Amino acid sequence: MTNLTPWVLLLPLLGFILQGLFGKFMPRRAILTIAWGASGLAFVFAAISFFSMLHTAPAARLNDAVLYTWASSGTVANHVLSGNVPLNISFGLLLDPLSATMLLVITGVGFLIHIYSAGYMEDDPSFWRFFAYLNFFIFAMVLLVSADNFLFLLVGWGLVGLASFLLIGFWYTKRSAVDAARKALVINIIGDLGMMLAIFLIFQHYGTLNYLTNGSINGVFDLVTKGGVATGVTTAICLLLFVACAAKSAQLPLYMWLPDAMEGPTPVSALIHAATMVTAGVYLVARANPLFQVSPDALIVVAIIGGVTALFAATIALTQLDIKRVLAYSTISQLGYMFMAEGAHNYSAGVFHLTTHAYFKALLFLGAGAIIHSLGGEQDMRNMGGLSKRLKITMVTFVIASLAISGIIPFAGFWSKDDIIGSLLTQAVNGGGALFYVLWIMALITAGLTAFYMFRLVFGIFAGDYRGQGPLAHGHGSDEVTDEEHEGGHGGLYAIYEAPAVMTIPLIILAVLSTIGGLIGSYAIFGQPHWNIFASWLSPVFTNPAWTNLPVQDLSLSFGLTLTSGLLSFGLACLGILVAWRMYGKGFVYKESKNPIYQLLIHKYYIDEICIALIINPIKWVGRTASALLEGNLLDGGSRGIAWVSRGSSDGLRRLQTGYMRNYALAILFGVVLLIIYFAVMRG
Repeated sequence: MTNLTPWVLLLPLLGFILQGLFGKFMPRRAILTIAWGASGLAFVFAAISFFSMLHTAPAARLNDAVLYTWASSGTVANHVLSGNVPLNISFGLLLDPLSATMLLVITGVGFLIHIYSAGYMEDDPSFWRFFAYLNFFIFAMVLLVSADNFLFLLVGWGLVGLASFLLIGFWYTKRSAVDAARKALVINIIGDLGMMLAIFLIFQHYGTLNYLTNGSINGVFDLVTKGGVATGVTTAICLLLFVACAAKSAQLPLYMWLPDAMEGPTPVSALIHAATMVTAGVYLVARANPLFQVSPDALIVVAIIGGVTALFAATIALTQLDIKRVLAYSTISQLGYMFMAEGAHNYSAGVFHLTTHAYFKALLFLGAGAIIHSLGGEQDMRNMGGLSKRLKITMVTFVIASLAISGIIPFAGFWSKDDIIGSLLTQAVNGGGALFYVLWIMALITAGLTAFYMFRLVFGIFAGDYRGQGPLAHGHGSDEVTDEEHEGGHGGLYAIYEAPAVMTIPLIILAVLSTIGGLIGSYAIFGQPHWNIFASWLSPVFTNPAWTNLPVQDLSLSFGLTLTSGLLSFGLACLGILVAWRMYGKGFVYKESKNPIYQLLIHKYYIDEICIALIINPIKWVGRTASALLEGNLLDGGSRGIAWVSRGSSDGLRRLQTGYMRNYALAILFGVVLLIIYFAVMRG
């Protein structure tokens, strides 16, 4: 098996360094050559590694390329082996079915976003800096998913957070973008703290940070299946890891940064939502599956948080008017689906939905970017409508992506979402209790809501008449105006043109993937895991023969129940589309409503206001009070006190400096008398 992961990691890093150092002095063609070349070749090497793995026996689909030893010193305690073991921490790149899948998604979708960005960012003065950051983002995410131990996972984890901070705040002269970048960084640092505490516990109890045993270095996942560590400790490790996952993948209560991250350039939104950043949490739960498998309580928390987040975010998306924010809450909801699958022990279903979601969510964001680009920056649905007349390619691809995320047969989202919903029903039927029935119902309701808000978005953008004034100075085509376009309130529509080919070609490719990309897991509908091509591919990651003590989960479900679940999901999706068509099929008409439920949703449950009132304002008050006490009373007051003492003492001492010789002679005489008295007393 060929492991070219070092090259997949090195090329984006090299692209970042070259552009960071010399990009400001390069012509745009050279910048694109480096940026596209780095991401494109990374995808080629990832694909070669993937296809070489296909020709390898499933049990042998693992290669750990150890590049160097980072630390080797003394011994550490190992609670599983009841003794001390050598301390060895290496830097290695792990290639197995899970990391190979993630590398294809990261580099493949990332490469398409690189191509698209050339058109979207063509007029930006910091063109070189943008592509340097894109390459850096790809590098950080590749390190995260290919690291063979928790230490370098943490390094990649932190670098991904840094990359998102740089790209969300890319337009640093825009106050809202800077605030959004800070918000993302602060919330993700909360997750990073959870990750670090989990790593400390892992090291304390297992004496190693490697995932798998490699030579003399023990692997955490091999040790955890042998027992020897209290279940409570493992549960604490898993919950701390999930804090990091919830922050990175925008789950309750740490989701607030992702909608605000829309302040960055739209290609950044596509990269964060589809190929990097938010997928990290889903990946980590799947990677650490042996830890979660021996801690069922932690998995239940994962499933509950995922389910509540999925429904919660879907309800907020129902009322949003900014097209990018609708997609942002959609991402939060879909990530909740992925965590529900993992909480139901079906890790492959979570990764499957991660893969298909990368296709259609990248397509949705890039399509939104093409619309915004054509409208000169407009993002409000109320100022759109009728764009199917001019943006035909964008419309067709956007509708395909909307059908996919809505779960309509045969598009990719149906197969992966149905796999997840079926998993929840499987757990309920196989003894999971009422909780999984509730989660199954929540997943079905969310499916219907998803279809509704997505086609509310589609009809709001493309149906009816154009409601905006149009960017008359913008466009890439003919300025001919037909009589038809002058009629019916189409003012400015004639100046709106399809995005250039460099932007539409990635849309077409992603539309094809959104259509057929789910077929690799379509056999999941028959309810037998061994019939599922995608699940069989990932099986060695989740069913390692060495992990003999892991509880075995029955993921099979009768064909009848699976079909029923799938038809319910499909039916609710169709119902959601039908309701959206009845309400908005002739065009989006916005009416402000005083309905308390509507107000609750459009204000996003007032979560931001509550956080400001209960967290931000008290912290600011404490800071201002402490500042007043420390700087005003202690530091400033102390310095003023010292100055007063110095001034007072100097005023007293200067009175001794009279300039008269008789006074000085008297003082000397007085001193001599004191000395005589002192020595007389001491000798007496």
